[in-house]
Amino acid sequence: MTGGMSLRSLLDARRSESRRLSLEEAIAIVVPTCIDLQARHAQGARLYVHPSAIATCADGLARVQTHLAIVPTNPYDKHCLAPETRRSMEPGDACASVFSLGAMLYEMLTGQHVGPAMRRPRDFDPALPDSLEVLIGKAIVGDRAHRPADLGALASAMYHLAPQRSIHPPEVNESRLDESAELAIDVRFSMLPPAGSKIPSARPPASGGKKQPTPDSPQARLIALKARLESDPRPRYVVIKDRMDHGPFTAVELLQQIASHTFTAEDGLRDEIGGQQMDIAEWEEFAPFADQARLLREKRAEQKEVIRAASADASRGLAKSILGVFIVVALASALGTWFFTRRGTRNDNVVVAKDRTGMVEVNGDVRGKKRPTPVGGGGGGGGGYASGVSYEAILNNYHQEITMGQAAGGPDLTDAQLSAPLRYTSFIGGCRAPDSMKVQVRVAVRMGRAVGVTVSTNPPNNGIAECIDHAVRGLRWAENPKTDFVTTNY
Repeated sequence: MTGGMSLRSLLDARRSESRRLSLEEAIAIVVPTCIDLQARHAQGARLYVHPSAIATCADGLARVQTHLAIVPTNPYDKHCLAPETRRSMEPGDACASVFSLGAMLYEMLTGQHVGPAMRRPRDFDPALPDSLEVLIGKAIVGDRAHRPADLGALASAMYHLAPQRSIHPPEVNESRLDESAELAIDVRFSMLPPAGSKIPSARPPASGGKKQPTPDSPQARLIALKARLESDPRPRYVVIKDRMDHGPFTAVELLQQIASHTFTAEDGLRDEIGGQQMDIAEWEEFAPFADQARLLREKRAEQKEVIRAASADASRGLAKSILGVFIVVALASALGTWFFTRRGTRNDNVVVAKDRTGMVEVNGDVRGKKRPTPVGGGGGGGGGYASGVSYEAILNNYHQEITMGQAAGGPDLTDAQLSAPLRYTSFIGGCRAPDSMKVQVRVAVRMGRAVGVTVSTNPPNNGIAECIDHAVRGLRWAENPKTDFVTTNY
């Protein structure tokens, strides 16, 4: 840092350049800050310690600036506060400052903040010493009873990591660092993931030549976030739902519960290691998965409502058709009576060719005409028919979740693409459906073919329904990895 620049300004500038501080640069900043804090806390001072509160002085050394050591507004600064400081929002003591120094050192070396999805520093730079990870792990223990509080010992330990560019702090036996905790230091309570934890592959599985998301796409970032969360196998998350605690869960288990809609964004979440508690919607690591699950619930509810409305429209249309036929028959009967009464008995052979019409419904808003078809035979049988997987089975089991690492498909098929194959109704006539028969075809379409079909006839005729079912399963649509649903009435 130069000329009074704050540490936060330096970190933001490096982040914009996709660069991190070297170990020597970081130690040159954190050691004098540590010495400064030790002196202040020895005099009874309590402070908010975060990068925006640290700047260079006239001698070129970094120190806490009293007028900047206020409640932080920058989200990254908030992550550098000790858990107990974040809960109470009161300034912290030496033990809280140890956490803040460890969190700032982590951010300087990795460019990331301390939190549930954090990675170990050597994941970013394998050349960093193992002793650095050990020191940071001790400093960012969430439970202050197991966190060291000796800033002098911390300064000595940090100095020996990279003494080339740092000032030499007073010599303090580094063993005092471990002895300064209220209880024995226990890295099981550290925010740093356990040593040896592996991050699962963040690359979505390749399949069938489908386009893979770009590294900077929202889907790729979500997959990478999920992989980082799952690298920590500790059961640390407790969900507060209906005034009851559920858990603790590992990150994998929690994400599964969110994806299965057991927990929603409105439920509370407490990190037993970090000590934070807020609604799932407020956690930057878990809110995206809760939002994705909510969108899926809304989409499924909308699809079911569309199907319900289409069925209601079909029922009303059938009732109108019956009424229309009754009126026509009544008029024809009256006309026939008048004709034979007034004109006598005639035997005119009149052939009336009737055009069958139907309705194609896609989400209730696409209609089309059906081609004329020859008159065929009828018969009894079942009213609904599915020779393979039914339309209802696909609808009830349809899921699409980015959160579990699956690649998202393209946009839904348009109404025109869905209805086009069903507009050519030669298969209705080919299956010898009589003109008086009402036929409803419900199709679930994926990757260009019908993956679920249900055919209903009125009056019921299982043979005709089977024939139509077989014909529909042979139709082809535009290829799309998503599942689309269409209902057609003839």
